[in-house]
Amino acid sequence: MAVRKDDCPTILLTLQHMDFSIVKRIRIPAQLRLRREERWPALVAAVVIVALNALMVARHFAVFSKNVSGGFWVMYGGQFHVSGYDPSLYHVLTVWQVAFNGFRHPLLLWMLWPAAQLNGWLMDTLGVNCTQIVAAAMLAAAGFASFILLHRLLRDVVGLGRGDTALLAGLFFSFAYVMVAVAVPDHFAFSQCLLLLTLYVAGLRLRQGRPLPGWLTALLFVATAGVTLTNGVKVFMAQWMASGRRFFGWRNLLLAVALPSALVVGACFYVGEVPKYRTAADLERQNARLARLKMPRHHDRGGEPFAREGFLSLTDATTPRLGVVVENLFGESVQLHSDHLLGDVWIDRPVIVRYRWAANYAVELALVALFAWGAWCGRRSRLLWLCLAWFGFDMALSLGLGFGITEIYIFAPHWLFVVPVAMAFAFKASAGRRLRALRAAVLALAIWLWAYNGTLFVGYLVGS
Repeated sequence: MAVRKDDCPTILLTLQHMDFSIVKRIRIPAQLRLRREERWPALVAAVVIVALNALMVARHFAVFSKNVSGGFWVMYGGQFHVSGYDPSLYHVLTVWQVAFNGFRHPLLLWMLWPAAQLNGWLMDTLGVNCTQIVAAAMLAAAGFASFILLHRLLRDVVGLGRGDTALLAGLFFSFAYVMVAVAVPDHFAFSQCLLLLTLYVAGLRLRQGRPLPGWLTALLFVATAGVTLTNGVKVFMAQWMASGRRFFGWRNLLLAVALPSALVVGACFYVGEVPKYRTAADLERQNARLARLKMPRHHDRGGEPFAREGFLSLTDATTPRLGVVVENLFGESVQLHSDHLLGDVWIDRPVIVRYRWAANYAVELALVALFAWGAWCGRRSRLLWLCLAWFGFDMALSLGLGFGITEIYIFAPHWLFVVPVAMAFAFKASAGRRLRALRAAVLALAIWLWAYNGTLFVGYLVGS
């Protein structure tokens, strides 16, 4: 019913006499409020993250927004190509079907259900597919939360000063595949956020000398492993580091380990079977694969697995590790290659791409040296031992068994935050001229990486 002009004074008078005391008493928890010292760094981070997501949306919006009828996976898979990332988030938010490996991301489908419902309502209401906008909002929120969590980890747990904290947090977001991950429609931004949350919570407990409770461990495990199964192991590592021998108590093993593991593993098998009952979705995926097979493909797509059958068929025994470490692990993860920029190894990018300039290798060497120095300076810190244990776990999977080794850089958000955390201990151990030199070196690295990666990534997004 329309509101008449004569009713306006009555409505205003009613609003003036309404009791808003309940609303006034509602307070945002302190943990969710920005601190005064975080506001300027957070503002800069928010502007950058939102801008990158806006550019990613604009790159495909003319095509993706018009389709509200079907054939989504063929459309997304055929048109979206950014490194080795899949546009699975776009597809799930559009039709809420499994568009990823259910055994590796067991609860992600259900976590995305509210956003998929929102996008479905927007499609019905506006006649426009808003999946990119909904996905961008989620990715931006995860990226922003990651920045705040890293900032607080360095400030509250490691104990750095305000300036050094902002410097290292800025350095972290200048890394190539941190910058890229917060804007591509995949799960890596969510995994990074949950891992940093786990590390922050465990770090506070380590600093306070308190164990990590079983109920909290279970919640962190379900969330973290639900997005990426293997990352759940890191939650158990965190509780073991914080709780010591209490981790092996039978109650803890039952409530914090066995029960949540059973839930997540059960979801793995359920979600892993779902596609068998969605014949239309299966056909779409098959058509998309055929479409990709027809594209020009580079001859170099990795080595031979340890075995042809079962779990070991996903491994890689022959891809040269040294080249992967230099050009991809500490190379592409941190600095994009200008040749084959953000190319896909299954289409047009060889596994090993070399930099054009010696300066790129000098930057890589400096970063690795600072990482190693920080690790040495923090060798008595249990927090750093936990970080290095996580890093070692990822390297055992990727470099040891060769899981995903041909695209090892896209997994960088799972471990790359270990680098600034380790460097923070070098800041803590330094003073005087050494500290000033360290700050200058890190600032120079950050400026270089922001300029270099930013130019290449933004140029890629605005290009044809």
